[in-house]
Amino acid sequence: MYAQNGALLSPQARTLLNGPAGSCTISQLDLRIATGKDDLRGGKNNLNVEVHFANGDMQTAPNVNKGANWPNDSMRTVAIPLSHPVAPDQIRQIRLVHSAQAGFNAPSAGQTVLDTTPVGAGAAPILLAEGVQSEDNWDMAEFQAFGLAKTMNVPIASFGFHRFTGSNPSLDINAHPAAGCPNGRQVTAILFTFATSDDDLRGGNDNLNVGIQFADGPSQSELNVNHSQNWPNGSTMNVEMQLNRSVEMSQIRAFTLADTFSGGSGGDNWNMASMQAVAILADGSRHTIAKSGFHRFSADPNGPKARMIAIPAQPID
Repeated sequence: MYAQNGALLSPQARTLLNGPAGSCTISQLDLRIATGKDDLRGGKNNLNVEVHFANGDMQTAPNVNKGANWPNDSMRTVAIPLSHPVAPDQIRQIRLVHSAQAGFNAPSAGQTVLDTTPVGAGAAPILLAEGVQSEDNWDMAEFQAFGLAKTMNVPIASFGFHRFTGSNPSLDINAHPAAGCPNGRQVTAILFTFATSDDDLRGGNDNLNVGIQFADGPSQSELNVNHSQNWPNGSTMNVEMQLNRSVEMSQIRAFTLADTFSGGSGGDNWNMASMQAVAILADGSRHTIAKSGFHRFSADPNGPKARMIAIPAQPID
């Protein structure tokens, strides 16, 4: 886990940020950030975070990746302790700023010696060109922000795919309207358990996407839940999906499972032996709300080996 303390700017009276007496407050933001097919380079190319509050105050967390590379198809969690507790609805916006800089990697000592010799003189321009690094681009596949309130996570903000470039370095993500702590009987996360039988999920470019359909219309999806990793024959894998908003269990209508297989002679197939979905409630209780048996996933758009299936949700235990 990556953690970075923020620096408070333009301090104002804390009472402006505190909710009514006895109301729910959060003391930390946990950011869940997925990288797509273009990595966050690290080094001089890093991610800064700004937290903007309803009263105009702001807190910054620079270089939350600590100069480290975030590879393709990776998931990272960043913890930002707040300077003081606030009500969830007092967070107005989260700004992500990608500091992309071009650079130059100097040749090694051995290469420098080679360049000074008559034979190596012609190679010098090539080595210099190879040392030049262009500005970093970064594909953010998914973003979720949760507030930490005692023993529960409060959904604060979410966003899907965004490509950061040198000319497009920042993204403003508005907080959910009227964000607040869920009551004890609301669902905050879904724990999926996938069992593989005798044909593995390859990984790489052949992965699994999961969707949640809600009764009031919106849906939530998480791409590449296996993070491009192989799920071998006979394995059982758990995937926890945090909801972007807390809902009653009756509001979860169905789950969709879809592969990303390309088809053809080298295309992947996956034999899913079973799937189970367990709703995790704010009070800590867990309830199974969906089960499914064998399905062979392929690149077929429909039929017995369809690339996508829908599994209805209903209370089971």
